Amino acid sequence: MAPPATLAHMPTVFLDILHIAWFIVLPVMLLVGLGFVIQRRLGLDMPTLIRLNFYVVVPGMVYFAVVDSVLSVADVGMVVGFTLGAMCVWAGLTYTVAALKGVPMDQRRAMLMTSLFYNSGNYGLPVQELAFRATPLGGTAAMGLQVIVLVTQNLLTFTLGIILTAGRVRDGQWRRSLIHIVKFPPIYALAAALVTVCARKLLGESAGDAAAILHPIWDMAVFAKDGFIVVALVTLGAQLAVVERGDGRGPVATSVLLRLVAGPVVGFTLLKLLSLTGPVAQVLLISTSMPTAVACLLLCMEFDNHPSYVARSVFYSTLLSPITVTLTILLAHSGVFGPAGGS
Repeated sequence: MAPPATLAHMPTVFLDILHIAWFIVLPVMLLVGLGFVIQRRLGLDMPTLIRLNFYVVVPGMVYFAVVDSVLSVADVGMVVGFTLGAMCVWAGLTYTVAALKGVPMDQRRAMLMTSLFYNSGNYGLPVQELAFRATPLGGTAAMGLQVIVLVTQNLLTFTLGIILTAGRVRDGQWRRSLIHIVKFPPIYALAAALVTVCARKLLGESAGDAAAILHPIWDMAVFAKDGFIVVALVTLGAQLAVVERGDGRGPVATSVLLRLVAGPVVGFTLLKLLSLTGPVAQVLLISTSMPTAVACLLLCMEFDNHPSYVARSVFYSTLLSPITVTLTILLAHSGVFGPAGGS
């Protein structure tokens, strides 16, 4: 039987879970659901929606989040290092589980895709904004950290992801991979944001005059950023509406558990081993709870590597993610890494 102190604390924890589920996770899922219903009813043009995300709202969000944040070089290095380290651990764990379960070699590569690459943009950025909006860190700063995760994950998706899905990479596939990276607009938005930050520091007191001249560009980035959450989440819902669902048992269930449960468990353990604390650790932990990225499905479809299995993994991990995302936010805000959102 639980001690009286634990019993007394349980109602508070339950209320915290309800608060997170209602005020942080539910708005995200409502927009995803809206996109799902609209796609089913009206049949949205998916290529147009995806291009709108890639070429307008995501670059605007990346530029705004970086320029408006107070990220240091150390913060960026910490985020990139943690993301790469966590992916190495997830890869080892996933391959071990797949081998123990006797998953065929080609499907193991697809399983690695579903556990390594998560929805750090369409899903992760809105969740971070809502999770830290009312904290001292602020939603914009949290999204600035998440943007670094987004760029790191996408660079690896179009390099390591192609190797995993294709099995072996020919010269033509390497060229295609490089073209994907070169054409990825958020990278240019990130570069422009870094140039802006450096120029602001170099100009010092004169930066205000330069900012006044370039204010239309800033307004454009703000307008694009303001449309990001709606466009990104409606697009995610529309993508899920055209995904083949089928049976969620077997390897699909394993993939979902690896992404939604092992993801944050490994993230938490790694953060503790690295002695990371504060808002950066909180944002990184929440980031690890995101569902499998839709980009995994697109690559597996292109290289014909078990696309049906990956599609079901994407669908069910997104469907069940509100549970694990809620609990991970609760843990991140519990004080285990310091006060929620910093002091």
